[in-house]
Amino acid sequence: MTRGIKVEKLSTFDIEYLFLNIRGKSVGESVDVLLTCPDDGETQVPVTIALSDIQVQRDPDHQNTIKLDEEYFLKMRYPSLNEFVKSNFVEGEAEIDQSFDMIANCVDQIYTEEESWAASDHTHEELVEFIENLGSTQFQSIEKFFTTMPKLTHTVKVRNPNTGVESEVVLEGLASFFS
Repeated sequence: MTRGIKVEKLSTFDIEYLFLNIRGKSVGESVDVLLTCPDDGETQVPVTIALSDIQVQRDPDHQNTIKLDEEYFLKMRYPSLNEFVKSNFVEGEAEIDQSFDMIANCVDQIYTEEESWAASDHTHEELVEFIENLGSTQFQSIEKFFTTMPKLTHTVKVRNPNTGVESEVVLEGLASFFS
């Protein structure tokens, strides 16, 4: 066992990858899924996927440092499983508030060439206020961090038995492999 690693602090894609590998060792090295053919949107085809083929994919355009303007930068960290669950499954909070909370939780550092401020030295409310005051271009840069961050993904080729059309289906996230 590796000491010092807190599972609740691991990123979602690390947890998914670990779970997938544990499942592979305990239940079987492959998983059977039923995929809908994209060409007609209704025909379902059974496919067996080797779990060893499923990997965390990294987007070459992904960066965890975001340039806000000519002076300020944000260094981001990946959302933990706890943060992901809170922002996606806790009811009662408005979606926009959940987004600002998630972003604020993922800020690691704000810096310039001369100064640096650790997010841990500020309250959550101060970080949310900082995020709320960003412009749309800055917010789009932050959004790119989340949309391009590593994810568990696998592309499967399926042939529709009714039309003969071969298509690619991209499975993302742990739920795709066990639905």
